Amino acid sequence: MSTRSTAIARGVAIQVLAKFSALPLSMVTLGIATRYLGEGGYGVLAAAVVFAQSFEAFTELGLGTIIVRRVAGHGGNLERLVGMNISFSTMYAVPLAIIAAIAGFGVYWGDVEQQAAVGVLAVGLIFTTISSCYEPVFDVKVRYSSAASAEFFSRVLTLSAAASVAYFDWGLLAMCAVQIIPQALRLVIQWWGARRLAQLTWVVDWPQMWKLLKEAFPLTIISIIAVLYWRADGLLLSILGTSEQIGGYYAALQIAFTLTLISQVFERSVLSTINETYNSDRARFARAVDQGYRFLLLMGFPIAVIGWPLAQRMADLVGGSNGVGAFAGPPLQFFFIAVAMTFLSAIVSDGLIAAHEQRYLTTMSTINLGINIVGNIILIPHLGAVACGIMLIVTETIGVLASQWRLRRHGVHPLPFGYLARLVPAGLLALGAIWLTYDLPLLIPLAAGGIAYFVGALLVGAIPPAMRNALLGALRPKSLDRMEAEAAAENADDGIGVAPSAPTVEPRIDPAGVGLDAATTVLPGMARVPEGRDALDAETAQMRPTVAAGTRSVGRRDFADITDVPTMELELAALQTIRMRQQGKFVEMRVIRKG
Repeated sequence: MSTRSTAIARGVAIQVLAKFSALPLSMVTLGIATRYLGEGGYGVLAAAVVFAQSFEAFTELGLGTIIVRRVAGHGGNLERLVGMNISFSTMYAVPLAIIAAIAGFGVYWGDVEQQAAVGVLAVGLIFTTISSCYEPVFDVKVRYSSAASAEFFSRVLTLSAAASVAYFDWGLLAMCAVQIIPQALRLVIQWWGARRLAQLTWVVDWPQMWKLLKEAFPLTIISIIAVLYWRADGLLLSILGTSEQIGGYYAALQIAFTLTLISQVFERSVLSTINETYNSDRARFARAVDQGYRFLLLMGFPIAVIGWPLAQRMADLVGGSNGVGAFAGPPLQFFFIAVAMTFLSAIVSDGLIAAHEQRYLTTMSTINLGINIVGNIILIPHLGAVACGIMLIVTETIGVLASQWRLRRHGVHPLPFGYLARLVPAGLLALGAIWLTYDLPLLIPLAAGGIAYFVGALLVGAIPPAMRNALLGALRPKSLDRMEAEAAAENADDGIGVAPSAPTVEPRIDPAGVGLDAATTVLPGMARVPEGRDALDAETAQMRPTVAAGTRSVGRRDFADITDVPTMELELAALQTIRMRQQGKFVEMRVIRKG
């Protein structure tokens, strides 16, 4: 079992544990808001949230994905790239919030209460914009304890604030302010956690920042389309439907799409690995995507199976059987199936981005957006909020099939429908457990269905030994830094040991000849290394060989201390390869000695 697999599994496990432990808190907060505001007031809140979140496409601009791809795939300087992103994002965060508030004022002209609600929620865009700058640090290092802490404690604080608003009767705008508390706390905790993993400062380099923005532009377009894709149905429903329907829609969305956290944390945890393997080892890239298919099918299938029969009971519990819950139950059933489909769309989107297929992804997303809008316009007058769920299922299915077909050009295997068929007996076992316990308190059939499903998956062999070993390794208390050090000591193939927390350094040639700039660590075709360690630049000095020149290594191979050679010329096309282990992966540097 590799340390990298364990790091990914632990990253998923930590975040899922934190988010699922916070899930009951979120549901209680939602229940307080729906009951306190009522159907009309909650409809105003829901419309304001949907409108403000439509601007979230501009909070990240795809820069985080580009930074991870540069660092993992081309040896970019993580601290410098993140520093540029921080300085740029901080400058435009406030103008973005002001633009969102002004747009809300115009769209909801004459509705003072709705305008004020949008203005309050627009402030959250500032926190989201800045906090997104730190996420590449966690993705590259595969360390997510800070992100998990932010998720849990923000939910605790939000619940306390919502209860206070309802108890003291502070009104609608105060409840709107509660919605931005998680964003503010997430910024503080992620800033603190990122600074523990990397030396981050503001970096103002406009030429290089402009190159980053140009490289991220296709992803920015994809993000805008994705946000419109997820928010267009709600906006159309608010125009073509009633306030009760938009309130039920948003409550159902909150319940169901909280579960997308599983695919989101998995996507973030494997992002750097997928980008790295695409550039270095296409066979490993194909295996990584294929394993992602199986894991996400395993985790997504029970959401549809368990969620459909229990959806109305969940909606009644959260929104009240005679209130918002009555409008949330029917669309919630379809949303659970749509959530299961988004699990696969997460991994295929990551694969397309790693393969530099942004143009195809943009075209496909645009087509899906058009289908979604047209379908909702036709169906909403007849089906209400249920139409939104139906169109999400249709467009997600189209997106997954089209993306996977494109990935096959890059060696990725077809979707494992055989593996999905093996999950069917486990799903039937879960349905049987729910049927036997349906009349008991909601938590019991939920737990019974989940336990029955995973027991069935084990019995039919749907959880292979490699997946079990990775998950068990993730649960062990031993730190990842210690595991990496032990792996390096035990396996000479891992090469020269490097401090696990050091910045990633990967001199390499970009085959396409694009995407490399001053922010990327690349040795020139011929460069002379000065004598001694002190003369090396800050990035190269992070590489600490474990053996000195002329001495024997403890492993099966001998390595020379390259920094102590009096004169040495480095040539990227030379004959000898020194392999250095850094953050669970290999960094290659080709050298040739001049006598």
